[in-house]
Amino acid sequence: MGDWHQAEEHAERAELLLARGRGAEAEAEIRRAIEIDPVRGEWHAALAMVLESVDRLEEALASMRQAAVLLPDDVLPITSAAELSLRLDRPAEALEHAERAIEFPEAEEQVHAVRIAALHQLERIEDAEVAYFEAQQKFEEMPSCLVAMGDLKAEQNAFDRASWCYREAMRQAPSMPRLRSRIASILGATGKPERALQLHMAELREDPASIESLLACGRLLVGMRRHPEAVDRFRRVLEIEPAHLAAHWELGLTALSLGRFDEARVEFEISRRLDPDMPFIRRRLAEALLGCGEPQRARAQLEEAVDRLQPTEPFEEIFHLADLLLEVESTPKALPLFERLAIEHPEDLQVLRRLAVCRYRLGDTAGGIAISRRVLRHEPTCIRSMHNLSVAAMEEGRFMSAFIWAKRGLAEQPLDPGLRRLRSRLWTRLALTWSLGLPRLAGAVFARGLKRIRSRRQHPTV
Repeated sequence: MGDWHQAEEHAERAELLLARGRGAEAEAEIRRAIEIDPVRGEWHAALAMVLESVDRLEEALASMRQAAVLLPDDVLPITSAAELSLRLDRPAEALEHAERAIEFPEAEEQVHAVRIAALHQLERIEDAEVAYFEAQQKFEEMPSCLVAMGDLKAEQNAFDRASWCYREAMRQAPSMPRLRSRIASILGATGKPERALQLHMAELREDPASIESLLACGRLLVGMRRHPEAVDRFRRVLEIEPAHLAAHWELGLTALSLGRFDEARVEFEISRRLDPDMPFIRRRLAEALLGCGEPQRARAQLEEAVDRLQPTEPFEEIFHLADLLLEVESTPKALPLFERLAIEHPEDLQVLRRLAVCRYRLGDTAGGIAISRRVLRHEPTCIRSMHNLSVAAMEEGRFMSAFIWAKRGLAEQPLDPGLRRLRSRLWTRLALTWSLGLPRLAGAVFARGLKRIRSRRQHPTV
């Protein structure tokens, strides 16, 4: 009996310590209670709550599962296990717990929302919509389900329906957190940044330390070209959490767009240290290094980015990476990327032009000429292709072809500096060739004349 009372005291002390924010001490107390009586399911649930409060979600989920086993007739541990699984990006496990919890008559609306969100993450969209309508038949008000359905519709770009879901959820539960931020994201996506910013600011007035709202405000302000205000929001995030990856990344992007390459380099280097596998970090760092006049370091970053290239990366990013490789003269690394893009996008002239440049640089003149002619079939006025064809012809000693391509290009753009310089080079080469060949030609003419004279003397005509 004494042990039972002692366990209860430990549990009560843990509850008080947790309320005061002393998580480590609360954990120690509740674990002492569990050691005394390990089959008390509510204490395992309490331990899960303590662990959740200190962001140890894996351990919290394990404790909550144990609580659900020990309390088979209680829906709350199963519901909590479903929510924790969803937060840990385990939608299949969350769905399993949610469907078990829904079988209880006293199951709350929140567990239906978890079910909808889990089905959404599993890309079972029709099933998620069915789950929403099933919840609608059970509850008159269901703000959590409305939010889950709003998230689904927002991802499908059905912004009108998503906005209605969020606004209806706000009507039913005005104090629900982050509803204004969700509505703001819809307004931002539909071209209403000023109104979106107002809603984020309202959210920040209620919760000045909301990192999500600060980041969203900063991104909106960047889009509105109010960069100093955006930087203030991102720096405020770092005051709250100095190692926040997204804030360093956004500061780097903002500095890069403003041409502050040293600042951008520092932020991107911090981002790379925080997450070496972060997508696109090496190519953004390379851009900053190029701006700082460090092409060799930029080249190293870009070549490492090629080694880490993912097959599902978007066209724009692969093109940008290959373009930067050309800029740092890493042409052998750029060529396969442009060849891949040319296969996937055979009509894209920007890709074809750069592919031609790669082949010219690597000594494949015939390949470069073929690509340049292909570009001209699609765009007969492409000055760069005419320039490249003229250069290739000149280097092969085909001066007539070189003149023809240069003349054709100047007919399109008479003031093009590249073609004008090329024409001057052609005239210089022609003059040099003529001047070097003139003595040889004179000697040959003299020799032929002398030969004819000798022939006549040896064979006089009658």
